Amino acid sequence: MEFVPAATLWMLTILRLPAAFDPHRGSVFRATILAAIACTLYIPAVYFAVDPLLGGRNRVGLVTLLSLLLGFWQFRTAILLAAVANVEVRRRQLIFGRSAVGIACVAVAAGFLTSRVDTTDPNLPLSYGDQPGMAVFLVIGSGFIIGVCIDIARVCRNNVPNMQTPAFRSAFTLIAAGCLLFTMVLLDRLLYGYLISVDGPESVTAIALTTFYWVGETLAVLLVSAGLLLPRVAVHFKHGAFEIRVRLLLLQIGPVWTRATSGQDQLILEKRQASGLVVLARHPETQLHRRLVEIRDCQMASPKLTMRLSIRDRSVVERAELALERNSSAE
Repeated sequence: MEFVPAATLWMLTILRLPAAFDPHRGSVFRATILAAIACTLYIPAVYFAVDPLLGGRNRVGLVTLLSLLLGFWQFRTAILLAAVANVEVRRRQLIFGRSAVGIACVAVAAGFLTSRVDTTDPNLPLSYGDQPGMAVFLVIGSGFIIGVCIDIARVCRNNVPNMQTPAFRSAFTLIAAGCLLFTMVLLDRLLYGYLISVDGPESVTAIALTTFYWVGETLAVLLVSAGLLLPRVAVHFKHGAFEIRVRLLLLQIGPVWTRATSGQDQLILEKRQASGLVVLARHPETQLHRRLVEIRDCQMASPKLTMRLSIRDRSVVERAELALERNSSAE
């Protein structure tokens, strides 16, 4: 279970790679790669393997938390850029975010560097939480992430009704749900730290909290990842459905085109009979548009042609024109 969030985030990072240097979409890539690094380092086996490479003394714990803070900051930036239309409101919130993450990173680093954490241990708050510096490390880090998650959920909730497509509304709803669940996961860890100091780690409540933590973290990452992928998947699905429809219309309009252009070779681009293989063309939309133009040109050159076309023929032409027109309007 502990590998699922990291693997999911790395897959999402690879999918977002083409947008890495896009000024409008690069924030999502930076958020996913930073979160992927943090989730990977937090896996106990990876933590113990990497910490000696960084000189020991739990420096990997500091890198993990800083990556997480910066990742959530970039994710909030991406949500603001995508959801908030008011330029001035968005600018103020982005400036506030930069200031907040700067303060949080400095405070977390200061808290860590003033603590004695000599023995490698992934559970820094539990093992060293009695030190003032580590308390700052824990409270500031958790508080910042919880605040960002709640703010992202707020932005999503406020802007979902104004989004034009169901895909975007569903995507931002999933992101909001994932952020709220991640907030509960962090609160789970804070409560877990208190409970084991009273009842010990073997209590029923402590075991339940640990189970919820791993399941909740995985589900939160999956919800946010699904929200980020949904608009793109919806676009590809819509485009694929449209292309299939266009290819079917190409098959249906072939005989109509043959009858309409018969004896009027001067009005067609390619002087050959319509082939059923045109359905395999690389650009079916362009092929269909060409067929329609040539049919209409032939009708204008020979008005009697319209009378020779059957009702079914004219219906096919009208449906093809309507399909292309609707797709053009949607774009």
